[in-house]
Amino acid sequence: MGLQKTSKDSAYYFMEPTQKEKVVEDTLPEGVSEEEFKAEHAKVVWCEYYECKWNKQIPGANRTIKTLLKNKSYNGFSDDPGFKAVCGRPDEIAMKFKVIVSGNQKYKVPACFCANTGVSGHIDFSKLLQPDGSPWGGNISSQHESDAGFGAMDASSFYNA
Repeated sequence: MGLQKTSKDSAYYFMEPTQKEKVVEDTLPEGVSEEEFKAEHAKVVWCEYYECKWNKQIPGANRTIKTLLKNKSYNGFSDDPGFKAVCGRPDEIAMKFKVIVSGNQKYKVPACFCANTGVSGHIDFSKLLQPDGSPWGGNISSQHESDAGFGAMDASSFYNA
């Protein structure tokens, strides 16, 4: 809840927070097709999350912050060059608020809900190869013959006694 001034007088009231409703099915406004909705609300999404698998850098396409803000007098910082890539996700994207805690303050920051690096959390074994393509440490067939059964199936194993 927050205090809101209602008029020029000193009248204040408490504003109730908007309640979130759970979305259980996809809907569109009455009488509007999906194509009409996309035609009216489609936007270009400039993105600087270059590790995302949907991020596409199109040669010759870049946008300055001055243009995005529609502020001709804006002079950005030298370390903020603008945007050089767009979101290439074929269908839709979604933005959610991510809560960032700094010190003892919480901030709601908009973040892409659909960002995906294409990494599933498993190790990429191709990074364990030598420059010539052979694996580090050799391959299984180059190991000593006594290691073939890892102890249980060897002729000299104490399991066979």
